[in-house]
Amino acid sequence: MSDRERGAALGQRGSSMLNEFQINKVWENMLNAETRALYFGDLATRYTRRKQWITGLSFFLSSGAAATIIGKSPGAIPVTLSLLVAGLTAYSMALNLDGKIIAMARFHSAWSRIASEYDRLWNHAYDPDAELRFERIIEQEREPSELATTEAPNDQRLLGKWQHRVFDMYHLNAGNG
Repeated sequence: MSDRERGAALGQRGSSMLNEFQINKVWENMLNAETRALYFGDLATRYTRRKQWITGLSFFLSSGAAATIIGKSPGAIPVTLSLLVAGLTAYSMALNLDGKIIAMARFHSAWSRIASEYDRLWNHAYDPDAELRFERIIEQEREPSELATTEAPNDQRLLGKWQHRVFDMYHLNAGNG
């Protein structure tokens, strides 16, 4: 007996398997979750790289070697570089780069887990508990979605890049995803 036949038979006994609309929604939500996981992973990487550059540049400019080189230069250069280090440090603190890195990594993890749950559900859409599992996954989306509204940038170009990547992974084009 195929999954569809088994699901139909169970459906006649009051099962809560997914209907065709819900199955299509699982597919769309899975693609969206994978896109968000990749998007937030990319943001975490970008913030980490930015933090590393700021830390490295600040460390170098405040080191003894830099002080020796800068000490032999005209008076405006040491003052300018000191202001640069102070500005970079203030920028890092004002943006809370450490906090953003942690938040983006958490969003990446949450959306990866959600995408995996949708993938499992997609492969078991006719199971008797599929509808309940679908509702649970939708509930899991609520918190990362709400938090991302205030804690994450809304970079539509970057999100579009990852959406195209996901569509390519599944051999889809933008019109039939």
